[in-house]
Amino acid sequence: MYTEEDVKRLFSLRGEIELEFGVCKAQLVACPEDMPQEMKRRISKLESQLMTIDSLFAVLSENEAFVIRLHLLAELDWQQITKEYVNRWGSEAEKSTRSFQIYQTKALRKIAHTINTRLDPSWLSMQ
Repeated sequence: MYTEEDVKRLFSLRGEIELEFGVCKAQLVACPEDMPQEMKRRISKLESQLMTIDSLFAVLSENEAFVIRLHLLAELDWQQITKEYVNRWGSEAEKSTRSFQIYQTKALRKIAHTINTRLDPSWLSMQ
């Protein structure tokens, strides 16, 4: 059973996965003929993991996705998120920190619920 904390961990792993994927792809580009099959499988798994994490945004509203991308992935603080939100939608659309926190909570809850009811959790293996 996936919890909201498990979903947070998935998002927190994305940067590390993207780093490893980029390094592995660079090695493949540098000498594709010398790349062991194990490394090619690892690249494929990393790409699948990134696609899986990115696909979780499909169940979110635009505001929820905005907050998850900026707070959990980009690791911006709430003041920076408010500034980005105003830059994007204008000062008349400004939200409170509490509103952003509610968006995040709802987003994590939606994703956890979707994983638990619609997905095979083994697809989310991040090892």
